[in-house]
Amino acid sequence: HLVSYLVTQTWAPQNTHAVGLNTNMHFSGTEIVRDKATELGLVEEDKVGLLQETTFVALSQQRVFYGTRSSFRNRPKDLLHEAPASEFAVHWVDDDIGSGNRFRHLLSDFGQGAWRTDRIGLTALGRDMGASTNIEEFFSVLGDRAQQIPAA
Repeated sequence: HLVSYLVTQTWAPQNTHAVGLNTNMHFSGTEIVRDKATELGLVEEDKVGLLQETTFVALSQQRVFYGTRSSFRNRPKDLLHEAPASEFAVHWVDDDIGSGNRFRHLLSDFGQGAWRTDRIGLTALGRDMGASTNIEEFFSVLGDRAQQIPAA
């Protein structure tokens, strides 16, 4: 039984370890997510779907499914990972890059060390993109399993 879904994409760097970060600088969403992955002890070898950019998350009552999707028709293609829904959590931070473009950077923690980072468009040139990703409903269903990462 499908509870909710999220249309995800990764048009942001997937490397979790930023080289030469200056902690006195303003962090972008990508850097904040990298730091959170390091804080949680997540390692690159356990990352799900490396090099996949057009993806989805489907949440059932018992399981969470992560897979690829068609970028043209927005339909599921290949299953990349599945895990117990009770172990799934999302850490997130929003990033405004100007000109009406805002993104939500996600760190999906599937439990047992499996994880993934994605970036979802919230607005494009000021236009709301939420309906195309189902982000509000998905985060509502997750409740306290969706945790905002404090931006320093």
